[in-house]
Amino acid sequence: MKVWSSLVACAAAGALFVIPHVAHSETEVTYADAGRNVFEVTVPDFWTLRVGGEREITPPSEDALRPVARVFGLSPESANGVWVGLMSPPQLRSLKDARDYAKSLSGQLAKTTEIVRTEERTVAGYPAFVIDGKGRRNGRSVNFTAAVLELPRNRVVVGLTVLERGYDPDALSDVNAILQSIQAR
Repeated sequence: MKVWSSLVACAAAGALFVIPHVAHSETEVTYADAGRNVFEVTVPDFWTLRVGGEREITPPSEDALRPVARVFGLSPESANGVWVGLMSPPQLRSLKDARDYAKSLSGQLAKTTEIVRTEERTVAGYPAFVIDGKGRRNGRSVNFTAAVLELPRNRVVVGLTVLERGYDPDALSDVNAILQSIQAR
């Protein structure tokens, strides 16, 4: 009887250690700029996060360098053709400031782009301006979305999504969950 009680107690203790792993299987990551936390996002299991630092680039149709903020690049481990990018350019303070910037990104997300739709809506509980478009990237047809979320304290989050033809549609639920998980910090 004593052995049985010990086995039950060990099994119960083991179950208590397993439950938190199941309940908290995703990872929260904080985007910071100049030592200040700007937003937090939840990265689903089996997604890869790459963090790129600030830099300057020259867009294909321009001669001048343009600053690019730190980018969180996310993609699912098992599905090619899906990419999500998140950034918070410090010079953008509101949706009004960010509209033209978001439109200008289409040329960096794809070549020969066509903006299909723009709209205002709410994303993750924040006012947002969303651009949907299509084009070609690396010789492949893609659809893209650029969503700008207006955060408190004069900051925005730019969420970019690129979907190549033939992408795994199951990844869309994760993409939506990522965008809906954004929280100002």
